[in-house]
Amino acid sequence: MEQVMEVLMPAVLQLAGTIVMVVAGVIGYQIKKLYTQYVDTQTKKDVVATTVQYVEQICKDLHGQEKLDMAIDRASALLAEQGINVSATELETLIEAAVNGFNGGWSKSGVTDSSAGE
Repeated sequence: MEQVMEVLMPAVLQLAGTIVMVVAGVIGYQIKKLYTQYVDTQTKKDVVATTVQYVEQICKDLHGQEKLDMAIDRASALLAEQGINVSATELETLIEAAVNGFNGGWSKSGVTDSSAGE
């Protein structure tokens, strides 16, 4: 019995080591994926905020859809340079959120909760 343990123990230890390495690799990959997703999202928000400021400052003669189109084109180009893919819908949503934030959000827009006074 002791001889069998001496033969099997190195193989079991090697298998356990391999399993630990595979699990560590999978965990590391998932952590990197989450980190990259967070950084890409934050980069998108930063680029969009900067783009909205740029368009507001430079394109005073444009209004509405023209400004939005300019911001979408500019932001998508900047994000593409950084290797970040973004859909037009996501970009439009981020731009509208940034514009709303720059304009003071809901509290200054005159939108109120109709049930607040009741």
